[in-house]
Amino acid sequence: MSPVAEVVVVYDVTCPQCSRIARELPDVLTVPVRVRSCRDPHVADAFPSLPAAVRRCAAPAVGVVRDGSVRWWRGRRGAIGLLPVLRRSPRAVSAAVGLWFAAARAGRA
Repeated sequence: MSPVAEVVVVYDVTCPQCSRIARELPDVLTVPVRVRSCRDPHVADAFPSLPAAVRRCAAPAVGVVRDGSVRWWRGRRGAIGLLPVLRRSPRAVSAAVGLWFAAARAGRA
């Protein structure tokens, strides 16, 4: 399996928890993070495989890019896709856990 080249985060900018996660996620990962709004009219053109629910801003998604293709993880399950590129320092792991709990709170709101 090829290494992860970058991570793409697509989220609703009107969600404060989602905005926090998108802003802080680059600090806990070892690869570049590209952040896009689901409200961007060009996001579907940029990522044709983006799930329809994400394009409708019904769910956030994390895309893991390998060899130019994207594997999408919707909602809190995105944490699974990020495990291979999580920084292994105690501070980063603690911050990542905090971001996961923020996602859990946003999912219940």
